[in-house]
Amino acid sequence: MDIAEIDKLPVLERFSKRVILKVSEIVKVEQHPGGSFLYILTLNTGDPEERQIVSSIVPFYKPEELLHKHIVLVYNLKPANFRGVRSNGMLLAASDPTVTDKETCEVIFAPQFIPGTILEPEGFEPPTEELCYVKPDKFFEMQLYTKDGFVELEGKKIGSNGQFLTVQTYKNGEVG
Repeated sequence: MDIAEIDKLPVLERFSKRVILKVSEIVKVEQHPGGSFLYILTLNTGDPEERQIVSSIVPFYKPEELLHKHIVLVYNLKPANFRGVRSNGMLLAASDPTVTDKETCEVIFAPQFIPGTILEPEGFEPPTEELCYVKPDKFFEMQLYTKDGFVELEGKKIGSNGQFLTVQTYKNGEVG
């Protein structure tokens, strides 16, 4: 099935065939030299090599609040450069839906999962083949959200083996 055919599928199936959410441990937190609101995070994704992402969460978290935490990484998001530093993925965070100016942020921590765990909507299995990159606009078309403290897509909780992602603060909001 090619990407054009996949993009015609219902959201849940499209998500399962396009997006890899992988639990990753933050092993290093650095201030971005060219951005006061940016961290450079080094991650253990369960792969042999570490991965680096850039995230604009400085106003919300101190380095010690992030170090060794397990997060959810959009693993196959198309890489991008942020002020000269390459980011290979994006962490998931919840926000307050009543605030429109990115003034709120709750990183979605996943302490119940080991690094390398692939997360899927309920009823779906992790992909058996390597998926190509997903562009940010295509990822955001499949809007994740929080409902009653669980991370969901189209009414299906996101998780693995009967365990699901939860949030503490923005229990009914947007995820990005």
